[in-house]
Amino acid sequence: MWRSMRGRSWHAGCPVGRDQLRVVRVSYWAFDGYVRRGEIVVHAQHARATAAVFTDLFRMRAPIRSMYRVDRFGWSSALRGADDYASMRADNTSGFNCRQVVGRPGTRSPHAYGNSIDINPWENPFASGYGWTPNSTWQRRTTPAAITYRGANDPVVAVLRRHGFRWLGFADLHHFQR
Repeated sequence: MWRSMRGRSWHAGCPVGRDQLRVVRVSYWAFDGYVRRGEIVVHAQHARATAAVFTDLFRMRAPIRSMYRVDRFGWSSALRGADDYASMRADNTSGFNCRQVVGRPGTRSPHAYGNSIDINPWENPFASGYGWTPNSTWQRRTTPAAITYRGANDPVVAVLRRHGFRWLGFADLHHFQR
């Protein structure tokens, strides 16, 4: 696993060492109604809370499109880390990625510290100066309510908040951090 992360989601100069990261393996309900297994890498201090979040989401039957380690999507020279754009286009739920903030070169993302997770980014995009990313045609009225967070009291948002994660709200719908 570390071999596939090296040179993609983890590389020399990352603010956290490999010994500070944990892989959390969880079951989740996929959009097709089947149970799948996924992996998400987070900082060791957040591993238990992350496992608890996804256990609760599983019990709620909250659907997740996919959950692969972000290194699966290759290297992005623009982000200086794994290709977050490709991960978002694939609607991949992910965590650690030693990369820059999208649209802010030279600024490390909270994902570079293993403190953040993104859930269903296609349904829950973020607003950039260029529009909604990754889905420029995103419209709430065409997205099922079960997978779009409509406010701070949304059941999915509430689960993450209960486990100490902060939701960034409507500017970055899929992003939660501790």
